[in-house]
Amino acid sequence: MSVLRIVRELTSALHAARLSYCHWKGNARLQEAVLGLRDLDVLVDRDGALALSGILATVGFKRFASSPWEAVPALEDYLALDADTGRLVHLHLHYRLTVGERFLNGYRLPWEAVVLSTRQFDATTAMYVADPHMELLLLIARQAIRLGPIDRIAGWLGRPCVSALTGSDLRSLAARTDPHRLARLSEGLLGKEATRLLLDIVSGEPSYRRLRALKRRALPPLSAYRTYTPAGAVVRQGMRFLVGLALALNRRILRSLVIPGRTLSSGGLVIVFEGEDENERATLVDRIAAWLTWKLDVLVLHGRPRNGRATRRKAFRARSRGLIVLYDGFPERQSPDTGNAPERARDADPPDLVINIDPDHSPEQALLVAQRALWQEV
Repeated sequence: MSVLRIVRELTSALHAARLSYCHWKGNARLQEAVLGLRDLDVLVDRDGALALSGILATVGFKRFASSPWEAVPALEDYLALDADTGRLVHLHLHYRLTVGERFLNGYRLPWEAVVLSTRQFDATTAMYVADPHMELLLLIARQAIRLGPIDRIAGWLGRPCVSALTGSDLRSLAARTDPHRLARLSEGLLGKEATRLLLDIVSGEPSYRRLRALKRRALPPLSAYRTYTPAGAVVRQGMRFLVGLALALNRRILRSLVIPGRTLSSGGLVIVFEGEDENERATLVDRIAAWLTWKLDVLVLHGRPRNGRATRRKAFRARSRGLIVLYDGFPERQSPDTGNAPERARDADPPDLVINIDPDHSPEQALLVAQRALWQEV
């Protein structure tokens, strides 16, 4: 299995520093994660947080800020560029096991020490991963905790209450686990009654009825780990749902600057693309936007509009809110001295980076050069 160089550098640095970590969920798709096609979900011992921040900076991972309504306690977002392929690697860094309902994650399960002490080394990826018994237990517990009204309706209609991906993960883990070992682990964390129901789910199907019964048995011992009161959780969950809906509409349709989502912690950037071929320039800007919007909110401005002043204000307002602005060309302004001679707006409020497109480069070469230059500036 191939692994992106940036991922190999990260795990090698963690091993050299002897930091305790593991990839704790979704290990059936770990191959996609180490290739930058899915998120890396890494649990770390928070006692090594200071050393870890230095490692991430040295390797090239940069922290990003999420909207306050999307943020999860004890979870940090990092992105890194793999210079060989131009792929972005998204690292979810977990200091705590914060899980729970949709739009909330209202439980903090104090099982980090168990996960890290039972981790296994995956020689194929040269990375530590969660023990499949612990991963399976966490997967089922998370699915039970997050059951809601939508899942009840799906149960009434006879539809699966877990996604096809979750069902595939469950079957993959069940095939790699020993029921007796799973039972011993579960009894110590959830109790005997919940364990009996959990084993029924592993040997059968994760139906709504079974998950609901498990939730009733598991919640009493887990209630001590709630982050919010029941009433507070409902209110916060509703507000997060509305904000999440607004963010989704904004990213796909409205393109407003009022409610940005994931942005740069160090402040936004205005990136200007220049080149003689307008079509080539516009195509490159769109490809860079598609590359970034996988994980970041981006504002794209094409052409040199007549109302350059208003467009410039929009760009620099977006930058002040932490967004990356991709400028296809740059509007000109009238010089106050001559009244006629055009003067670059960058003279008054310069962009952070100007990327000149080399006409001798192929589209793929131009893309990789632009990706490297932009990421260096982030």
